[in-house]
Amino acid sequence: MPWCPKCKSEYREGFTECATCHVPLVDSLPEEDEIQPQDAVQPEQQEELPQFENLIAVYMADRRVDAEMVRDMLADNGITAGMRQVMTQQSGAVSGRRARYGVEIVVDASQTARARALIDEMKNDLENTPMDEDELARLAEEQAMETPEQPMEDNTSFKMLPVVAAVIVVALVLLYLVAR
Repeated sequence: MPWCPKCKSEYREGFTECATCHVPLVDSLPEEDEIQPQDAVQPEQQEELPQFENLIAVYMADRRVDAEMVRDMLADNGITAGMRQVMTQQSGAVSGRRARYGVEIVVDASQTARARALIDEMKNDLENTPMDEDELARLAEEQAMETPEQPMEDNTSFKMLPVVAAVIVVALVLLYLVAR
């Protein structure tokens, strides 16, 4: 069966291009070990963690931009923090999910309580500050840009629906005429 190398959708034989991504289909997908996460931090992009004796994770973000925002807030408050990529989910044989990565914020153990208090304060401020319509529209637009399009299912059965309906109607008319 052909597969899309970008969105990992499976197609029936005869299809040559992904309907969503518009890329050529491949005969098979690479093994789990070979798959790079979409938001993976490349080694040259990976930042050096602060040199502390004991690093403690104080925050986990799904997106790198969220982690950067928290790290910058901590830095503004005098706390040196680092970011590191971690795997949050692995592939499930039943669910078919692929590995998912997140970004952890780490600080020195001596700064853990203060960092967590600042993060909690930041979360409370975000939750309690009412947003105007323009801000909500901007956030919705940003999220829509980040959310990948879901592959469309091949609805061949729905395309056949009028034909099936017509056959049923003809059969009922013939049955009616024969029964008379």
